[in-house]
Amino acid sequence: MLQQNIIRFSLSIAVSMLAILVCFGILDALWLGWIARDWYQAEMNDLLRAHFIMWPWLVFYVTYGGVVFVLAVVANRDKPIYYAAIDGALLGLASYGAYNLTNYSIIEGFTLFIMMIDWIWGTCLTAASASCGWLGFQLIRKDKPVNA
Repeated sequence: MLQQNIIRFSLSIAVSMLAILVCFGILDALWLGWIARDWYQAEMNDLLRAHFIMWPWLVFYVTYGGVVFVLAVVANRDKPIYYAAIDGALLGLASYGAYNLTNYSIIEGFTLFIMMIDWIWGTCLTAASASCGWLGFQLIRKDKPVNA
């Protein structure tokens, strides 16, 4: 019985993390590669590399996904999904706010426009990723929350 619970909980963690990372990756790829690509290039052309370095993105995605899992999914596993979304939005507001406000204050050429759209985007992206993570976690659970 204990072994089954450990396996089920471990599987819930794995599915939740996968859901967070897939959601985050797909939405961010759409945002950076299609929706907002021209904005970033027009506003930050002098700051962008000709060839992006991928490993920092991967480190960020995995680390941030883990933080989203702990602070928004696990913390709200017994509550309705909107709690995970709200906590995800708050985490995104703080994290992307720290990044964008710092960049705006110290990097010449980091515009107010980019600061605002990236901050808003990060808030929404983190909320969506937390929601997907919550759904992934609930998918495997044996004992579902009452208000889910």
